[in-house]
Formats: sequence, C-alpha cells, structure tokens
Amino acid sequence: MAKAKFKFNPDTLLFEKVKYSFKQRLLRFLPFFSVTMAFTLAILFFGYGYFESPKINKLTQEQAQTILKLNVMKTELSKFEEVISDIEYNDDHIYRTYFEVDPLNTSLRNAGSGGNVNNNSFSNSRYSKLILSLDNRLDHLAKKLVVQSKSYDAVVEMAVNKEKRLAARPAIQPISIKELTRFGSNFGFRLHPILHVVRMHAGIDLTCPRGTNIFATADGVVKEAGYTSGGYGNKILVDHGYGYNTLYGHCDKVFVKPGDRVKRGDIIGAVGSTGLSVAPHLHYEVHINGNAVNPINYYANDLSAEEYDKMISLYSNSDPSFDIN
Repeated sequence: MAKAKFKFNPDTLLFEKVKYSFKQRLLRFLPFFSVTMAFTLAILFFGYGYFESPKINKLTQEQAQTILKLNVMKTELSKFEEVISDIEYNDDHIYRTYFEVDPLNTSLRNAGSGGNVNNNSFSNSRYSKLILSLDNRLDHLAKKLVVQSKSYDAVVEMAVNKEKRLAARPAIQPISIKELTRFGSNFGFRLHPILHVVRMHAGIDLTCPRGTNIFATADGVVKEAGYTSGGYGNKILVDHGYGYNTLYGHCDKVFVKPGDRVKRGDIIGAVGSTGLSVAPHLHYEVHINGNAVNPINYYANDLSAEEYDKMISLYSNSDPSFDIN
C-alpha cells in the first residue's frame, strides 16, 4: 500500500495530508504505465528469437526435416531421370534397331513436358520454387513413363511375332549366286545412261542367263505380277508385311499372280530382258516403309564365305551404265 504524503502548513503550523485529484493521480501513474508497456513490447519483439516456446521449436524442427526430405527427393529424382533416359536410349538404339523400326521421335517422348504450371498451392511459400520444380519434374517423369510403357508394349508384340517378322524380312539372293555373272548398276545415284543426268537407282542389277529362276526373298503376298509401264517390263511386286516390299523387274516369265502367297525361296519368275533393258538381268529392289534401301544388305543370309566373297567382288566391279532401270 502506497504511503500517504504530508505537507507542512505554515498557517496552522501543522503537517497536513496531501490530497490528489483523479487527474493528478492519473498523470502520476502514466509514466509508470508507459515504461511497463515499453518493457513488455521489447520482450515480445526482441526476446522472441531467444525464447521460443516448445510448440514453435517443434514446428521449426519439422520444417527443417521437410526441407531435408525435399532435397533428398530432388537427388533421387535426378537418379530416376537418368534411369528413364538410359531406358529410352536402349529402346531406340537396341530394341527398335533390332526389329528395324524407327525410334520414337523426341516430340512424342517429351509429350506434355513443362509440368503442372497451374499448381499455385505453394505460390506463397518461401520454398515455392523448390516445390514447384519437383512437382513439374515428377509430372514430366510420369508422362515419359507412360510413353515408354506403350513403347515397350509394342516391342513385346514385335518379340512375340519375331518368327513372322523374320520370315517377312528379305534375307536371300533372288537368283542363285552360281548363276550370277556380274552386277550391273548398284544401289545409289548414277549417271543415267540415256538422259546423261545423275539420277537415283533404287535397286541392284543382277546379270545372269535368260530363264534363270527368280526366288522370293521372304514370305509375303504378291501385289503386282505382269507387264507394267515405267521401264520394268514384266514386274513382280511382293508385300511381305511389317513395312517390307520387294520388286523384281525385267522378268522373262512370271509364275505368280496378284493375291498369291509365297514363301521365302519359292520360284516366282524367270530372268529376262523385258522393258528398258539391254541384256538379260534381274532388277531387284527392297523397300522399307516406302523407302528404297540397298538390297545388298538383305541379300547374303544363305551364302557361304566363298559365295559371299564372290558376291562382294562382283559388286565392287559393277557397271553403272548397264541398263536404264
């Protein structure tokens, strides 16, 4: 309890008790109140960093653990991205190459890349950049896995149909190596013997006696058989499926008709010199998915080492002006 104050009264020669009005008492209390409030606020603002409550301390620890987990996830995600990159490379350059199909194009593999740009759930977080980066990368990885899964489904189907695919692949010479006397024009650009301009020669010319048997080089269905315009004379076109087609030109005789199914090694015609040709020979083409390829790469499956050497020797001495087609 505050002590009472007394003041000496010279008139009465007595000490009289001092009485204060409410306003005076308020003014006397105000400095104490101001100092107290200032001290309290100082503790709240400056002491907060030094005196954490158990709850705040727990939240701080949980936040630190969350950031640590996010950084660990970032490292692991990088490893997964490397793994899917290796898988994609093997798919394009091993499995699809083995089955002679085109690799998936980059735009398809990266379909939907860019992540979830509409995810604003963490836009106000101090760690929003890290979180959104991980979210986008996870979204991209998930989409790449879907594309790769579908690609592997196609590869598995190719493997299941391996025997049929191999049977459809041109793999033997269309005439016996024993009957082959020389190569005419080989595959590639050459000086046209009539027009004297450089033009593409889409096949190889195999010189042999008239009447030499022509063999189907793979299983397939005859699409064309007989005389055609364009310089091939009597022509046979066989669709082997899986994108393979073979063409046999300048035939003397044709032993098949459109719609016939043939097996590799079946005799389908006889060598001649019909159409634009200067001597008996077979013009032979191989097409994959509509594109002409060098038949020499689909020719030597059943040759012995000696026969292969003979073929290479004849091929190296080919005559690019042998015939028009």
